[in-house]
Parts: sequence; C-alpha cells; structure tokens
Amino acid sequence: MSKNTKRAEDFINDIPDSKLTGFPTSEGTIHKNTDFRLNMQGMTTGDPKKHNLQVQVNKETVAILKKVAPKTVASLLVLQDDPPSAETIKKGLKASVNI
Repeated sequence: MSKNTKRAEDFINDIPDSKLTGFPTSEGTIHKNTDFRLNMQGMTTGDPKKHNLQVQVNKETVAILKKVAPKTVASLLVLQDDPPSAETIKKGLKASVNI
C-alpha cells in the first residue's frame, strides 16, 4: 500500500460517523482536513436517487499529493431512501481508493 493510499484511508477512517448520515441533496463539503475533503457532488438523475460522494485531494495538501490535486481519489453512490451505515460507507470509500 502506498503512503498516499494510506493517507486517503486514514482520512476516511477519521470521518465522524455523524457526518455519514442524513446527507444533503445539494452539493457541498461534508468533511475535510489539510489533505482531503469528502464532497457531496449532487444526486444521480435516475431512480432510485443516490448521493454521489467523492473524496478529493485539496490543493493545499502536502507536496507529495499536490501533483494529483484536485483529483477524485475515492467515490461511492449512496441510496437516498435506504442509506447504509457509516461503517459500510467508509468500507465502500476505502475499497474505491485509487491514488
């Protein structure tokens, strides 16, 4: 596992569970630190509706990650009407890390 993958997974693990429930339907940042941010990018258009969650690299990050900023490094679609647990969301985001 690369250092950047580990950084991304650590960021995901550190997201408070309370921020992984009751997502808004509008775009915005849900959680961030110096290196990464978890964004709600909007809702899918088809049925069932899903929240488009993305972990992106911040431009203010450490030098080793700057070359990929503001790239999306993990993503997950979460059902609006039947969202999974915070633990399941974290597992899904970590499984999709691509950095």
